Amino acid sequence: MFKKTIKFLGLRLSIIIIIFVIVLLVLAAVLGLMVGYGFLGGGNPSNVFNHNLWKEVMDKLSPAK
Repeated sequence: MFKKTIKFLGLRLSIIIIIFVIVLLVLAAVLGLMVGYGFLGGGNPSNVFNHNLWKEVMDKLSPAK
C-alpha cells in the first residue's frame, strides 16, 4: 500500500491524509459558499459557480477608478 509519510512539526503525516484534508477543506468552502449565497442570501445556490457573479463581487470590492 502507499505508505509515504512526511514529518511536519514532529508529526508523521501520510500523503493520503493530507490529500483527504485538502479535499475536505475545498468541499467545506464550496458548500459554505452555496449555503451562504443560496439559502441565507436568497439567491440560487448554483450561481456560486457563475463567473459573472464573481466578476460583479470583485468589481464591488475593488476601489473605484
